[in-house]
Amino acid sequence: MNNPPSVLFVLPWSLSDADGVSQVVINLAREAAKHENLRPIIFCADPSQETFQVGETEGITLVSGRLRAPLSGAQPGRNLATFAHKLRDELRIWRAFLEKYNVRVVNAHHPSLDYSVFALLRTRRAKIRLLFSLHGTDVTAVEKSGVAARPIARWMLKKADRIICCSEALRKRAQVSLKLDERRLTKIHNGIDVSELDQAKTNVYKPDVGGFDDYLLNVASYEHRKGQDILLHAYTDLLRNGLKSALVLIGRSTPYLQTLRGMARQLGLQGHVFFIPDLEHSQTLSAIRHARLLVQSSREEAFGLPLLEAGYLGTPI
Repeated sequence: MNNPPSVLFVLPWSLSDADGVSQVVINLAREAAKHENLRPIIFCADPSQETFQVGETEGITLVSGRLRAPLSGAQPGRNLATFAHKLRDELRIWRAFLEKYNVRVVNAHHPSLDYSVFALLRTRRAKIRLLFSLHGTDVTAVEKSGVAARPIARWMLKKADRIICCSEALRKRAQVSLKLDERRLTKIHNGIDVSELDQAKTNVYKPDVGGFDDYLLNVASYEHRKGQDILLHAYTDLLRNGLKSALVLIGRSTPYLQTLRGMARQLGLQGHVFFIPDLEHSQTLSAIRHARLLVQSSREEAFGLPLLEAGYLGTPI
């Protein structure tokens, strides 16, 4: 029976989340799928599932299931005891999974304490190489975690064969703030799927912007760090100075979206600003291609994937 070696990409959320990190993982898995002797698998953590659920898309194996964190919730002591009690079974299940799919490399993105099981498997000399990929907000999460969680996160990261950062600035920040060995840190910039962007050039989708002829576009999760509040104020000033374009904000839904909607109403931008949450990626690319400008206003950005996408599609930034 053919059982090619696999690379396991791990996400702490559903693949359907409209998030830049998810798109990075999809792009990586697509590239891996082009190699006949390498099988890509994407695992998405789902706390509601006790057993693994397996599917497939584009030649990529999709798996969802539960990952247990040593500390979580409002009762960390109780959760730690539960984690320890179930640890033997958890390791047995994961060893069987890695053997079944002949997994040689685990590449876990946006590391959280849920990934402790992979670090523990490394200590037990499982025949895998462990890579953690950092994307910026995960570093912030470790920095702001409690006195109990922070040492566990650092221990987990130190068990990796390599820690991959998407920019040089993030690599330096991770080294200093998380006290990581510089020799284990590697910078690899995020990339784009050129074939997907070429297909987007034929996509006719355009956001509905009412009576406007064109629009400015922002593509980012609805979060304070993405600076959409700054953008709304700047756009208001531009309207007062004669701008005739609409403003479209495409992003992943978060509670902050309601704050932004309220701000738009307070600024009198009804009919001028259009929020489009959780848009499918191919349509997002089409929206970028048809935009007058891509306007990114982030307060903090480890790596802006929409900038690459807009550049390839020929949209001014």
